[in-house]
Parts: sequence; C-alpha cells; structure tokens
Amino acid sequence: MNPDQNQIDNVQDQLDDVLTLVKKLKDNPFLPDHFHTGTDVSQVNFANVYQKKVWISYTIYGTAAATAGNYGVFFIAPFKCYINKIQEVHQTAGSDAGAVTLTIEKLTGTQALDAGVSTLNSTINLKGTANTVVTPTLTQTTANRNLDIGNRLAMDDAGALADVANVTVEIELIITAGA
Repeated sequence: MNPDQNQIDNVQDQLDDVLTLVKKLKDNPFLPDHFHTGTDVSQVNFANVYQKKVWISYTIYGTAAATAGNYGVFFIAPFKCYINKIQEVHQTAGSDAGAVTLTIEKLTGTQALDAGVSTLNSTINLKGTANTVVTPTLTQTTANRNLDIGNRLAMDDAGALADVANVTVEIELIITAGA
C-alpha cells in the first residue's frame, strides 16, 4: 500500500512544525517569565521549588512611616520556609532624641503585634543614615526564623517615629516544604 501525495504532504507539514519548535527551543531554551497571584498556591508543585529562594518586599510609603499604626503584618506564609536574610532601607531617618527602631516579628496562631518573637539578633536603627541598605544579623534561634504555613511576619516599631519616611524591608525566604 503506497501513501498518496496528500498523506506525504501532511506528514511533511507535521515534521516542518516539529523542526520549527525545535529551532525555537535551541534559540531560546529558557522558560518565559511567569507570575503567580498567590491565589494559585494550591496548584504549585512544591517538590519543584524546594530549597528555592523567594523575596518578599514591603514598603510603608512617604510620611505614613512616621505613624506607628501603619506598621504591622505584611506577609502570611503560604508554605513552610525559613528566613535567610533581611534588609532594610529608609529614605528619611528619624529625628527623635530617643531610640527609634524596627524589628521583623514572627507571629503564630492568634498572636497580636508585639506578642511574637523577633527574627533579628538586634533591632534596626531607623535613625541610621538615610538611603543606606542595612542587613541586620538574624537571630541564632532557628525556631524564630522558621515559618510554618499561616505564620505571619510584621514590622514592629519602637520609639517616636518623627520624620521617618519610606521604610522598605526585603525578606529572603528559602522554601522548605509545601502546603
């Protein structure tokens, strides 16, 4: 049984399509950028992201950073992870005569702000040089740096925040397990 010319042409077209796809993959072997909304976390295969880094950034913009009521929870862990690094920068330093500090607090269960544990070895000085990224030392108590699903991170301030503006923190997390 000999194939007719239409069948040969059809197979050739399919082969040409496959060769075109192979060429595209050779030209650009990387996956295109993609993003998750947070609501699709149940669809993530955590076996594929184990030990991967995730960065969480949070900013209190402008003069809102001079109001204590604007500090609080900024992250709820959707996966098990640990805090690997924390950085902070502020655009305008505090001017109060007393200490003006910030810590990143881990909250579990129904703990309110100020009832959790600090993830840092010491607080961040919000009177420090403006526009200077600081990397505070993390606590050596690993339990305070490990996050379970549903644990929260909060910015916890202390002192009079006069003149503090544009406070940004970035948290580097390493995923240890999924949902």
